[in-house]
Amino acid sequence: MPVNRPVPGVALVAVAADTAVELSLRDFLDNAGLRLVDDGSADVVVVLVSTASVDDTDWLGRVEQCKDVRLVPVRIDKVRTSRAPKHLTSLNWVSMDPASPVTAFGAVLAAALSDPEHIRALRDLRGQAEAWLRSGRGRERLIDDHRQAEEARELMAVLRADGYIDTSGPAGEFVEASYRHTARARTAKRRRRTFGTAVAVVMLLVAAAALPRILKTRGTDFNALVSFGDPATARVMPEWMSLQSVSLLLRGNAQQRMLARQALASLLSVPWSLGGPTLGLDGRREALDQSASLPGGDRRAVLMVRDVPTGVENLALYDVRTGSTLWQIPLGPGYMTVDAASDGRTVVVAGKRDVAVVDLRSRTVRRLARTESANATVRITRHSDVILAEAHQLLVGSSSNGRFHPVGGRYDGLLSVETTSDGGARALVTAGPGRYRLLNALTGAVLASADTDEPILTAGAVAPDQEYAVFAGADRQVWTMRPGRAPAPTGVAVPERTTTMGVLAKGRVVVGGQDQPTHVIRLADGGDLGVVCRDVPQLNLLTMSPYGDMVGCQGPYGLAFWQAPAGPRRALPGDRLRTETRAAAGAATVRSSGGSVRIGLTGHGAVTMRLFTADVSALALSPDGSQLVASTARGDVTVVSLLTSDGYARVVAEWHIPGGRPPVAVGWSGAAPLVRTADDEVWEVPGCPGCTTDSGIVARVAERLSGCWTARQLKNVDGGTRRALGVTQCRPLPEPEKS
Repeated sequence: MPVNRPVPGVALVAVAADTAVELSLRDFLDNAGLRLVDDGSADVVVVLVSTASVDDTDWLGRVEQCKDVRLVPVRIDKVRTSRAPKHLTSLNWVSMDPASPVTAFGAVLAAALSDPEHIRALRDLRGQAEAWLRSGRGRERLIDDHRQAEEARELMAVLRADGYIDTSGPAGEFVEASYRHTARARTAKRRRRTFGTAVAVVMLLVAAAALPRILKTRGTDFNALVSFGDPATARVMPEWMSLQSVSLLLRGNAQQRMLARQALASLLSVPWSLGGPTLGLDGRREALDQSASLPGGDRRAVLMVRDVPTGVENLALYDVRTGSTLWQIPLGPGYMTVDAASDGRTVVVAGKRDVAVVDLRSRTVRRLARTESANATVRITRHSDVILAEAHQLLVGSSSNGRFHPVGGRYDGLLSVETTSDGGARALVTAGPGRYRLLNALTGAVLASADTDEPILTAGAVAPDQEYAVFAGADRQVWTMRPGRAPAPTGVAVPERTTTMGVLAKGRVVVGGQDQPTHVIRLADGGDLGVVCRDVPQLNLLTMSPYGDMVGCQGPYGLAFWQAPAGPRRALPGDRLRTETRAAAGAATVRSSGGSVRIGLTGHGAVTMRLFTADVSALALSPDGSQLVASTARGDVTVVSLLTSDGYARVVAEWHIPGGRPPVAVGWSGAAPLVRTADDEVWEVPGCPGCTTDSGIVARVAERLSGCWTARQLKNVDGGTRRALGVTQCRPLPEPEKS
């Protein structure tokens, strides 16, 4: 089977005395179709080793800088291996026979064409290992998925056997520690098979019910993507799985309803997408170019929708909750970026020749002339200043009369420009490879600078609530830059292929790219708050709302909105937090014994549930005694529903405190389970409020569902389920209003 891999970039390291061999090898590799690049951007570095090179200081320095890539040492004379740099001696060498150099060149080609993704994966592991070491080998920085840890372990074994790259150092120790950590967790989880088995069985029932229809469906949609019996399906698309599970809950037999309750409890404890607009339902060729969130709690946004045949851009008002586009007004061709003012009424749209100012209430458009004709990112501040961030220059004007003028000097590239809560605006730009500048976007003044090593890809973002910015460093860490301080790495590892970033309030950073999950990370401790944008393949743009935690995720195939997971807060007087390991409320009593809890319910007897492998450190019952939250000193938290429709107590959420901080107390705020850490931070545990009755579960699903569904997605959802959940079918976008 042919393997489709990216062509690696290859660099050669040689001294002047070996120029003849170097040029011949370059021609050979170039004719074979390989990309010849500089040392810093290479996937593979071919090192020509000779008696002349091993004593050359420049050559030694270049070789020393190439530890993190695939190395292919080529011996071109009788130089001894022991004279080469130490990290080359353990690798497989290619020895060149001067009488037949093509044989050695072929061996170099074979080594270079071995999978370059292995090298990129090793770079990521080394970055994670460095962050792990800086954290004092904290458990929270280890890989927390056993399959990923197993794959990393296999990668290290393959690379060691391959012999062309140095696998020594902390990466191997990090991978082994992660493997042991996840193996223990997996073993513990297998001891509680009831939960996983129930979810898997309900997936099978859902798949079995839909199978005849799925086999008739041609093309790609949610129905055709079901992985039979795989609980991972629930994590990837809980929205669609919830529809099928509610259908079983409402129409199934007793066994099916019991399994549906368990599945829905687990589905409701993970983040869900808010959905996004669906285009082209009536055959029109439409494309979505950009979006901007509007202030207020009604979750509305404006969209830039382009009519593909004519190139005309239309401004549309979109309701995120219902998934409906309320109206469209035409702007004309050449418009690209959009932003909404804090008044909830004014929207600005940047075009190549002017800026359109739109009043959403009257749907009227004013045009502000521009002297330049260039693409620009547009922003409007709380004081109605309009910023046009072009590729190499900032322009500032007024939403009332335009009069745009340049501010500050020219820059090499724009990474981010955002308005801030203090009424200003800041921009993150580059002044060259690895040279970052944080600017006051209204004056062009430089607020902070960072000159670092050049990364493979450049990504960064401006914070909305404080004067700082973040960027992905060449060492695969998140770096911060602030006025009056030196730029600093945070120890938070990011994937090598990070292409887009965003910053949310309270020190949360969103990190994404086209070939990786998008994570929300807490800068304070590197805690992973959760994954967003998982329904947007090939993500290329993150849009942070300045008016809340809604994140816009855009890729070449569509747009989806997400509510970003929240971080911790400070304890409030109304929080009911406790440190005891026994409790009573309503008809329930609970007490712990090791990692188990003994549950007593009036009129139902008592039952023991094994929740953890470690001892329970604190537990608390909800005010009505219907749910239990319990924790361990390791940071593990479990929520259990005690009073359910079928009389069975069941786990509805299992969670680990991001960053691994040990809890000191648990409790409740209304129906929300809480946990407090030693530094007085309070986290709301992802749970399932109201999931003690069937009607409560259905109401919770209806509350969580957002947006609309296409006819194909609803093909296997019965009318009763649709009515119970208030599910609606997507409609074509309205025709643009006549100007």
